[in-house]
Amino acid sequence: MSYNVEIVLAPAPDVERIVSEELWKAAERTRQQYQENLEKGLGADGSHGRPYVGTGEAIARTTVSPELPGADEYLVKGETMQHIIAEYGREPGKRMPPPEPIERWAREAGLVPREGETFDDMILNIRRHIGAHGLRGFAPGLLAMQTVAPTVEESIKARFKRELEEH
Repeated sequence: MSYNVEIVLAPAPDVERIVSEELWKAAERTRQQYQENLEKGLGADGSHGRPYVGTGEAIARTTVSPELPGADEYLVKGETMQHIIAEYGREPGKRMPPPEPIERWAREAGLVPREGETFDDMILNIRRHIGAHGLRGFAPGLLAMQTVAPTVEESIKARFKRELEEH
């Protein structure tokens, strides 16, 4: 009597491809969470108390680069001054902000001057108030990172497990 034992080893999963794809997915989830945090006014340093007004440009310019999987590193970034102010705030006692972004924000928010006040007066008063009192940051980007980062290792492990089971 004889026995024949045959062992077939499947090729190992492509480690670099899997890690890169999972990192890209995590970067995309972080970008989406960052945008959602801006929309809701939520951050690691507390709540803005309401949606972060005038976030259209900030949301549209929250990006991941590179835009497709295949890299060793992905960068989630906000490309506007609104991102910086939302993240870190604006110190009190500084110069007034320029009128253009405040005017744009006021129009988007639908603000109207008080009786006897012109639109320009209203904008000047808002600028003075921001210059004197600053704006509190609430860290929506940091919260996005804190939400997604703890899930990355488990996502990579689960992906390896699936790939090994398929072979």
